[in-house]
Amino acid sequence: MLRNLLFVISASFLLSGLLSACSSSPSGPWTPDNRTTSQTPYSSGQSLPTSTVDQTGSMANIPQTLGGKSKVALLLPLSGRGQDTGEAMMNAALLAMNDLNASDLFELMPKDTGQGAASAAQDALTDGAGLILGPVFSPDTKDVAPLAVQRGVGVVSFSTDTTAAVGTTFLMGFVPQTQVEQIIDYAGSRGLRNIGLIAPRDAYGDAVSASFYSRIQLRHFNNAGMVRYSGSVLPSAQDVTLFTSSRPDAILIAASGPQAAQISALLNAQGLTAQTVKRLGTGMWDDPSAQNQIELQGAWYAAASPDLRAKFERRYQSMYGTTPPRLASLAYDATALAVVLSKTGQGYGRSALTNPNGFAGIDGIFRFRPDGLAERGLGIMEIKNRRAVMIQNAPSSFAFSKK
Repeated sequence: MLRNLLFVISASFLLSGLLSACSSSPSGPWTPDNRTTSQTPYSSGQSLPTSTVDQTGSMANIPQTLGGKSKVALLLPLSGRGQDTGEAMMNAALLAMNDLNASDLFELMPKDTGQGAASAAQDALTDGAGLILGPVFSPDTKDVAPLAVQRGVGVVSFSTDTTAAVGTTFLMGFVPQTQVEQIIDYAGSRGLRNIGLIAPRDAYGDAVSASFYSRIQLRHFNNAGMVRYSGSVLPSAQDVTLFTSSRPDAILIAASGPQAAQISALLNAQGLTAQTVKRLGTGMWDDPSAQNQIELQGAWYAAASPDLRAKFERRYQSMYGTTPPRLASLAYDATALAVVLSKTGQGYGRSALTNPNGFAGIDGIFRFRPDGLAERGLGIMEIKNRRAVMIQNAPSSFAFSKK
């Protein structure tokens, strides 16, 4: 029996078969085809195309529409706070339905969380949703979670708050755990095994710190010290003197690009220059605001393939005439995930969502861990000449995670 298999989300057609991990990597998760029809961007109040098809293998307590046809809810802020992002994600979801020729698979039910995520979720569940995609914000996700648990319905949220991954809720957002693990592994493979950390004293910093500590322990690397700082008040010169004695090979800076640049300059002033101490970062650096920083040139971080995302952005631009926000690709991949599960007939239960072989989408391969977090196969980027250059390709299967 084939091992390390991967479901692939393809936009020109759907690969319902399984691909061996040792087979060649697909050229991309999708390519445009000639079936595409013209669409206009979604806006509040616009009617949406919906259709259904027989669905088997769903959890027994998930309500179905007449004829056993399934429904997938999409909870987004289509009014109020985050409306622009919500509408762009709605556009991306419709694009996925179109690209995957999924108009006959299930009914996609958009629900506006702008007037309350709990009420939107309750409406979706009453209407027979067998899977919920979204919401975007952490408080909304936490409001939806208990309602979904009561019905035994899975939630694939776009939040990055790891404390929201409870019950039947899974997080598709770009959580820092995988980024930290893979950049540490890469640094270690290049002989940099005495590694320090600088992180804020908040929920994000706590998640990074926990992942840093566990990965350092797992790989038997040396912890060169951890500096935590409060909010917008960056570390002081006195704080970073910790590293003048431990002399790390590299320091992971869990901060935005502009803040990381200031911290890097502070390290320079202590004699810990980028030539002797490699700067490492998280996905927060996957942005021009980081790549344009002089103090971060030569730094490494882990992120999804920019080439794959660029293809999606061009596709979105050609359809809607505007550049999508970063979160739009999550809505595309989440909708495509629902299509894959519908095609395979496994339903939307925990066993289907946590398939260890994973799935492949716009942002590369991903799978949901038992704790509800998304594990991703990321590439390694180097900031060079004010742009991000991939120096290690993203993996095509999760075989790498067993090393």
